[in-house]
Order: sequence, then C-alpha cells, then structure tokens
Amino acid sequence: MPTPTVAITVDCTCAVQGKCYVAGIVDVCEEFRIPLTWLLGVAEHDPMTNVRHYHNELLHRIPSWHEIGLYLTFDTGASNTVDRGDLIRVGKDLLKQFSIKPTAFRAANGDLETPDIRALEDIGIIVDSTPGSSAGRPLGAPVAPYHPSYDNVHQAGDARLWIVPVANLNGARGYIDEGFDRIKPIIDAHLSQTSYLCLGMCDCVDNAENLRHVVSYLKQGGARFVTLTQMATEL
Repeated sequence: MPTPTVAITVDCTCAVQGKCYVAGIVDVCEEFRIPLTWLLGVAEHDPMTNVRHYHNELLHRIPSWHEIGLYLTFDTGASNTVDRGDLIRVGKDLLKQFSIKPTAFRAANGDLETPDIRALEDIGIIVDSTPGSSAGRPLGAPVAPYHPSYDNVHQAGDARLWIVPVANLNGARGYIDEGFDRIKPIIDAHLSQTSYLCLGMCDCVDNAENLRHVVSYLKQGGARFVTLTQMATEL
C-alpha cells in the first residue's frame, strides 16, 4: 500500500460548548510535529463567538504551520433568515476581519447542499471535508478525494472544489473523539480503499490521549501528515 497521506481536522466550537481542550491538542501536535486544520465555527444566530474567542485567546497558541479554515452551521429550521450562499460569504468575511483567509471548509452535521459548491468556490475555498463527518452518507459515495458534480455533492464531476471525505464506516464517522479502539477499524477500512485519510475531532472534547494513540498508530504505517489544503493541492 502507498504511504498514507493524513489530514486531521478540528471542529472549533468550544466557545459555545463551554469546554476547551486546545492546549492539550497543540501539545500532541508539537510532540509529533504534525499540522492540523482548525475549522473555526460560525453560525447564523451566533456568528462571532467562536471566531472572537479564538482570535483573543487561542490563535497565538496554534503554530503558524497549521491551517485555519471555516466550519459553518446552517440554520435549517423555520427561523432561518439568511440564504445559504450569503451565510457562506458572511463566514468568509468574519474570518477576513481577523486576517484569516480560509481555503478549507466543513459544514456542521454533514449539511452540504449542491448549490453550496459554487458559493464555496466563489469565496476561494479549495477543499471541503463535509461528507463522512456525520452518520448520514450515501452508499457508493466516493471514499478517495474527488471533484464533486455541480448536481450532486456525493458524485464525482466537474467542480473545481476538492472534496476530501472524512473516513466513515457504515455510518460510524472517523472522529477521534470516539477513542482509538473505536476509530481504528474505521481507519483500517478506509486505508484499504485509498491512501488518503481525513479524520476529525472537536475542540470541546479532551482529545490529547486519543490523538496521541491515533498519530502513533498511523506513524507506524509511515503516514505523512498534511493540512487539508496541502492535501488538495498535491492531488
């Protein structure tokens, strides 16, 4: 099998969750010299909380060789007042206020829709990693990185955007939050199909030991660790 290329992402929502474990995660990254892609959370009805918290308290702790991207929560309820494309642009503009130009993206709860593809391309997003990040994932959807169709986000097509799916096995998503014993079968199954692996985790979960076990295991197999955008630009 070719040497695995691995991107590990962090859903950054700790400011609204009330728990923050960024320091422990960064310590493990320093120990193993691996970069992460940190996806800063923005939501329609609370757009600034996470971004401001990271800017004021946390970004200075994250090494410059990591990546900062956008994690967007769409309001799908009756109270929704903002068009999805407009919210995507709002997310980009909020990060821009703090001198962050995101090129990596994930939608919360696996909520990526076909029209979002062009909106993401319009704001300069190079790579999305929404598919696989929730339990719902169509059978037969690509496992390896792919350019999606403008008509179906789960089919290969002609879009400029790259999609790097989070490893997912029968609805069990490849999130480090679940612990090494639960994520190892997902990793093994995914790497039996492609040498490109994307995993997720949340900053509001104490993931330091989980991350240490996952990285140690992957390094035993010779894995190379990159950011999401680096993975996409090398494809």
